[in-house]
Amino acid sequence: MTQVSAAPMATKTPGPTGRLRALLAMSGNPMDYFTGLRDQYGPIVHLPLGFRDMYLVSDPEAAHEVLVTSHRHFSKATMSNGRGKWAAPLSVVFGNGLTTSDGEFHRKQRRLIQPMFHHERIAGYGRAFAEISDDIQSGWKDGDRLDMAVEMTELTLAVVARTIFDVSLDSDVARTIRTAMPRHEGPLRWDSLPFARYLSMLPLPGNKRFFEGRDRLDAIVYQLIEERRKGDGQGADLLSLLLAARDADTGEPMDDRQVHDEAITLLMAGHETTANALTWSYHLLGNHPEARDRMHEEIDEVLGDRLPTVQDLPRLTWTDAVLTEAMRLYPPIMGMARRPLEDFELCGHRIPKDSFVAILPWINHRDPEWWPQPERFAPQRWLKNPRPADAADELTGHAVRPGRPRLAYLPFGAGPRQCIGNNFTQMEGVMALATVGRHWEFEPVPGFAVDPLARITIRPRLGLPMSARRR
Repeated sequence: MTQVSAAPMATKTPGPTGRLRALLAMSGNPMDYFTGLRDQYGPIVHLPLGFRDMYLVSDPEAAHEVLVTSHRHFSKATMSNGRGKWAAPLSVVFGNGLTTSDGEFHRKQRRLIQPMFHHERIAGYGRAFAEISDDIQSGWKDGDRLDMAVEMTELTLAVVARTIFDVSLDSDVARTIRTAMPRHEGPLRWDSLPFARYLSMLPLPGNKRFFEGRDRLDAIVYQLIEERRKGDGQGADLLSLLLAARDADTGEPMDDRQVHDEAITLLMAGHETTANALTWSYHLLGNHPEARDRMHEEIDEVLGDRLPTVQDLPRLTWTDAVLTEAMRLYPPIMGMARRPLEDFELCGHRIPKDSFVAILPWINHRDPEWWPQPERFAPQRWLKNPRPADAADELTGHAVRPGRPRLAYLPFGAGPRQCIGNNFTQMEGVMALATVGRHWEFEPVPGFAVDPLARITIRPRLGLPMSARRR
C-alpha cells in the first residue's frame, strides 16, 4: 500500500499515453477502464485527458490526504460560481449551492446548513419515509412488471417533495418538479466528460429540453420561496429552514437566489442518489435470493405487519447491511474531482497545479486488499454482531475489522465536502426497504442484461425491469 508522505524527489507517475486513446476508452465503460488502469499501473495513475492531465487516486490513505488532511490545497475541480447558460455543467442547475460552491463561501454555507441534517432532525422525517414508501407500493399488483429505477425515483422524489417543500406527490408543485426536472440530458449528460462546457453549448434537442426544464423548475422554486416569505416562517420543511437560517457571524439570512440554489441542490442530489441505491439493492437481492429471504425474515421479526419507525433501525441490521453493501458495489456518485491550487506532492508523485485529481469510489470499493472477493455481494461484511451461522464465512464482519482504512469505503465522499445528506439517505433507504419488504419481493426479468451507466451518478442504463411478487 502506498503511504502518504513527503519525498525528496517526486517520481514519474505511471500511466497510459495518448490523449485521444484515453477519450475513446472512456466513452465505452469508464469504470472498467479506470479499474484496469489501477490494476495495471498502481494506486496513482497519470492519464492525459483533453487539455488537462488527470491523476487517478485509488489508495485510501492518499484519498484521505486529498479530501481531508490537505483539502485546503485543493478546490472542487468542476466548480464554477457562474449561474449563466454556459457555466460549468453542474452549476447551470445547482447555481452556487453546496455541490458547486467552493472555498470560504462553501465553508460558510456548510456551517449554516449542517444543523438541518443533525440526526435528531432527520429522525423527525422517519414517519414520512415509511408512509411515502407504503403509498408507492399500494398501487402495485402481484405479477406486475415494474421498472424499479422508475419506481424508486418516484418514491424518493415524493420524499424530497415532502421534506424540502412540504408538498405531496400528487400536488401541482410535485407534478411540475417531476416533469421539469432535468435528469440526464444537456450538461448533466456531459458533466463527467472532457469538453463538457462546450458540448452543452451545441444546439442539440437534449440541451434545449434541459434548459427549458431547468427554467420551469427555477420558476416553481422561486414561487415557493415567495409563498414562504409571506407566511409565518414556522414551517418544518427544509425550504422554510433555509429561509430562517442566519449567518452565525453577521446574523444575515440568505437571499432568494442562494436559497433557491441550496434548495435545488438538495432536491436534485437528494432524490437520485437514494433512488439509485435502492434500485441497485433490488437488483442484487433479486440475484441473491438467500440474502433477500434473510432480509424478509428480519423485517417480519422486527415489524410484523406495521410500518417501521426510527426506533426499529437498530434491529434492522441485515436490511441496513444490504443497502450499505449495494452502495459499495454501486456507489451513489461516480467520483470526486479536485484541482490542486499549487503543485502538490502525493505519495512521492508530483501533482501539477490545475490538473485534475479523480477519486472514484467504484475503484476503492473493489480493491481486493481491503475487500476480499470484491465483486461478491456479501451484506455480512457489515455485521458487527453476526449470527453463529455466519462464522464460517470469511467475509463476515470484514468491513468493521480494525486496520481497514476509513476511505476504503466512501460512497458519499469525505472531509468538509462529504455529502451533507449521507445520514438522510441511509435512513430513508433502510426504511424504504423495510416498508416495501413487508409485502413484496422482486424477481429479475429473464434475459435482461443490466448495464451500469456512469455519469454523475451510477444508474442502470436501460432501467431495471423486475417482476413484483406479493409475499
